[in-house]
Amino acid sequence: MRLALAVVACVGLCSTLCAQDDEPVQDRVAQLEAQVAALTAERDALREELAGFRVRLAEAIEILRNLGYAPPAPVLAEPRDPTASPMAAMQTLRRRARLELATVPRRTPDDRAAYARTARDWADAMNEALDVEKDWLVRVLSVDLPTSGSSVARALVRLQLFDAATGAPLSAPMDVSVPNRVGRKMAAGLDAEDGSAAWTASVRLRPSVRFNADRLERGPFDHPPFLAPQVEAELGVDWLRFEPATVPEGFFPALPGDDPLAVPDQSRPTASPDPAPARQPR
Repeated sequence: MRLALAVVACVGLCSTLCAQDDEPVQDRVAQLEAQVAALTAERDALREELAGFRVRLAEAIEILRNLGYAPPAPVLAEPRDPTASPMAAMQTLRRRARLELATVPRRTPDDRAAYARTARDWADAMNEALDVEKDWLVRVLSVDLPTSGSSVARALVRLQLFDAATGAPLSAPMDVSVPNRVGRKMAAGLDAEDGSAAWTASVRLRPSVRFNADRLERGPFDHPPFLAPQVEAELGVDWLRFEPATVPEGFFPALPGDDPLAVPDQSRPTASPDPAPARQPR
């Protein structure tokens, strides 16, 4: 009997303690949830700030290159997809050249002859590996339509390349010549609320990795870009087709607008009624 009473007393005491502890636990859970929400918002803000910084840095480097100064390319991890953008392809080439060519000995005549054979084979392999057709997500920023009504007139489109999965910018804004009919469709899409439009660009990446026996170092202007002793590279893009694309609301970061840190737009060529060079979108 005494044992039964003791058990009942213990059960009652535990129930009372649990009831008393229930409210503090709920308060603690609410506090933790609020902290998680605040940290998530802070993370998203930092991601957006980092994306904007990367864009401004790429624009600043491009301006410096146009002025004749070529800063060394930043050492970045090899992208998941080397053909995701021209920048990704060049990063891949630089990284692989450091790993696969820079360590090859070149001290003796026999070493240098062997290195030349290795470098030529490496250049051929890179050209074959990166010569692909891809679909890239681009954001159309502005369109300059030609004044001429000629059937060969071209529109000048300023666009930027983005990662379709993460929304991260993969290039600085660039100018691409497109047929006037495509330019008119793109211009119509700029009536969207954010002042831009998403398009899928079907492109052909054209690597030009070559052996140059006279190129032993980077040089003051680094043109064409230096990869390793006697190896240099350029990357071209054939813009084949453009199709409208759909992205979620808020997918693209806000445009710089009046941001005082944004790189100001430099003088840009206007749309020309003359035929564009080959390898432009049809």
